[in-house]
Amino acid sequence: MSTKVRVEMKPVGVILARLGVDRNGRVQRFLTETVNRRITRYMPYRTGALIKLKFIPDSDPTEIVVNAPYARYQYYGKLWVDHITGSAFSPKYGWKVPTNIPLNYDKFMNSRAGPFWDRRLMAAERDAIVQDVQERIKRGGRS
Repeated sequence: MSTKVRVEMKPVGVILARLGVDRNGRVQRFLTETVNRRITRYMPYRTGALIKLKFIPDSDPTEIVVNAPYARYQYYGKLWVDHITGSAFSPKYGWKVPTNIPLNYDKFMNSRAGPFWDRRLMAAERDAIVQDVQERIKRGGRS
């Protein structure tokens, strides 16, 4: 004797959207806002310009943008120099290339400052972030 079971459910995309875990959903926004808030501890801070110039674009809630001309080399932790003159300070020719010279981060304001802010954050705080996001999902993506 066999039993037939028929399961009817909404498409996966509809379920994800209802839970707020799709790309533009409430949980994704919560995760990005959480990372945006926490990542500050891992960013260099001398004047605070990098941190003040970071934002989550309305067009893509999965990204955090740091809108500073020197953000890339601060992120990678390597000195970048003018591609022609080799100078770190000459903006004359317009673009720079990385060297193998590591940056020395000032740790007075952020003791955890260093390169690869997102990776450093996740290595140190992954479990707490996952727990926060799981709690948000349990509440249907609502605070």
